[in-house]
Amino acid sequence: MRIYYTTDLHGSEKCWRKFMAAPKYYQADVIIVGGDITGKFIVPIIELPKGRYEATFLGIKRTMKNEKDLDSLKLLIANSGQYAVLMTPEENAKFIEDPSLVNNLFKQTLLERVEQWMQMADTRLEGQNVRCFVSAGNDDLFEVDQVIACAKRVENHDGKVVDLGNGFEMIGMGYSNMTPWNCPRDLSEEELAEKIERVASQVRRPERAIFDLHVPPYDTGIDLAPQLTPEMRIVLDPVGEPKMIPVGSTAVRDAILKYQPMLALHGHIHESSGIRKLGTTTLVNPGSEYAEGILRGALIDLDPEKGLIDVKLVTG
Repeated sequence: MRIYYTTDLHGSEKCWRKFMAAPKYYQADVIIVGGDITGKFIVPIIELPKGRYEATFLGIKRTMKNEKDLDSLKLLIANSGQYAVLMTPEENAKFIEDPSLVNNLFKQTLLERVEQWMQMADTRLEGQNVRCFVSAGNDDLFEVDQVIACAKRVENHDGKVVDLGNGFEMIGMGYSNMTPWNCPRDLSEEELAEKIERVASQVRRPERAIFDLHVPPYDTGIDLAPQLTPEMRIVLDPVGEPKMIPVGSTAVRDAILKYQPMLALHGHIHESSGIRKLGTTTLVNPGSEYAEGILRGALIDLDPEKGLIDVKLVTG
């Protein structure tokens, strides 16, 4: 059995399309997205007279003189994981005045893209002998789960034990320990430990199990992120580089040490890709470069008799 695992696509249209190509490209039997599938920002595109448009994207003010230029910018925005929204100058002024309108628009636009992705999966994976698992992560709204549930070819493994066949099981958990951003699925370590235990305790043979836990275990080398001040500024070391500190979850670490699953898959910390060991468990974080449209993943080979055969990080 071959598994392709990726995570933290954050709305990138280009990364999702690459993920849809993964079964054929990597000859994978199972493909997985381990959380954080939605983007973070709306990019207003203002409609101007005479068929022109104006937008500020990545700090650059851009003017489009025709529909072709407009379509090119919309694709560029979508591939970076952001959401292009056409609006009049009057509508834009209203959104600036009332942030609650922006929140509602963001939610609507975000869910529309997830729905489009699920429809694409139903179409692209039709006729292929592949299982596709997608779960939300700590950044994702709870309404995302409802959209995933409507897909025919996508399974949401969050909070569940999944039978992968050949004696292999997988559990999913999209929640995280607390972050500075107070994301929708951030929990205290105690709450996260309870959630993991509720699912992990149902696994029949941990030594044949995969724990897909969005946040990595604390202090394992795959959970290093820049240290932040209370004002959310990056702390620099004596040579001017960001000071990296472990920010993973102690609850996840404790659960892995308790159950020692065959393999643990993680994401959440984009800049901390790697393969490590925690006890007898192999840990994987492929990292993420979604904003550049680069799909980082892990290719995992399992054998019915020998268990985990090989894990390697891949980029596409």
